[in-house]
Amino acid sequence: MVDTGVGFSEVVKENLFEPFAISKADGMGIGLSISRSIIEAHDGKMWAESKPGEGAVFSFVLPLVNAELEV
Repeated sequence: MVDTGVGFSEVVKENLFEPFAISKADGMGIGLSISRSIIEAHDGKMWAESKPGEGAVFSFVLPLVNAELEV
C-alpha cells in the first residue's frame, strides 16, 4: 500500500508496529500490529518505509506454499 500523505519520521518508525502506537487523533493504534502478527504467523514479513513529506509505503511478503489437499 502506498500513500501520498506526510510520511513518518524515524522516531515514529521505531514504534510503528507496536500495539496502541498512534499518530492520529481518531485511531486505536492496533491495525498495523494485528496485520504484522497475522503475516508473521504465516512465516511472512511486513515493513514500512517513508519519505517524510512525500508519503509512506507498507510492504509484506508471504512464502509460497505448494499445498496438496487430501480427500
